Amino acid sequence: SFGCLSSKISKMHKELDCGDDDELPVNNAAEGISKGIATAIEEYQKQYPGKKPVVVMVVQPGETNSIDQRDLQFLLNVKYGVKLVRKTLAELSECQYHADTKELDVGNGEIAGVVYYRAGYTPDDYPSDTEWKGRSIVEHSTAIKCPDIFYHIFGAKKVQQALAGEGILEKFAKSASDSELVRTSFAGLYALGEGDDQATLDMALANPNDYVLKPQREGGGNNLYDDELVEALKSMSYQERGGYILMQKIRAPSSDGFLVRRGDIVYNGDCVCELGVFGISLREYDTTNNRIILDDVVGHILRAKPSKTNEGGVAAGYAYLSSPKLI
Repeated sequence: SFGCLSSKISKMHKELDCGDDDELPVNNAAEGISKGIATAIEEYQKQYPGKKPVVVMVVQPGETNSIDQRDLQFLLNVKYGVKLVRKTLAELSECQYHADTKELDVGNGEIAGVVYYRAGYTPDDYPSDTEWKGRSIVEHSTAIKCPDIFYHIFGAKKVQQALAGEGILEKFAKSASDSELVRTSFAGLYALGEGDDQATLDMALANPNDYVLKPQREGGGNNLYDDELVEALKSMSYQERGGYILMQKIRAPSSDGFLVRRGDIVYNGDCVCELGVFGISLREYDTTNNRIILDDVVGHILRAKPSKTNEGGVAAGYAYLSSPKLI
């Protein structure tokens, strides 16, 4: 998320003359994301000619991140003539699913060509069977999903831990040197509640400030640090520990910064940043050659927070959107 707002932040810092042009990298995240979704609609029309596909953005009831989302909606409409409709998982459960064609009719004869999940990443998004029904209908439909279920579960900490295991990454890399290069960016990930985890448990309890206890969640506000980590590990059963992984704490370099909220400077001091990269990958799995239609890096996002704040996440209220300055 925040691809569109990140693009605006980069433009704002250029407008405020926060650095020379070669110091402030261009951020085309909004344009790139809209191009990727529009290309997916184009591909859907090729595979199912004569249909009237639209983009369905899955949102939360009472969505609080609508500004970033609406910007993408306008971009798709103005630049590509692609219509986007917003639906909650509960609303999708009431849409007409044609079992014979696997088409998902979202109303007015419009077929879901692309379903873009901006919700559905937290257990809170599935309070009843109704929401699970909506998710199931989407997954069984002909719509192109963003992300597809494979990329979605990649966000689960246990899957990330498994990929970091010995010999696993090598199955997906083109060469040993590629896997070694990728592995240099990994933090230490350790299993809990699997096999004999006593050594991992002892390691964490001996040096709790060096680790983070992470559940199967995203978005910030769910991790355990320091004393909370110790208390949790001492009280959890073996089975309960299996719902978490232990991760090496990343100690990012800090720099002076101002953090602004609603026009006011709310913090002035040491900050740390987290850089994220937006990529677009559109591919067809059901072919022998795994046809790649689009695969590109389109932009970036930079989150800044006070250096003494453990948690992250802009929507969770811990971090602030920023943009990089190259030095």
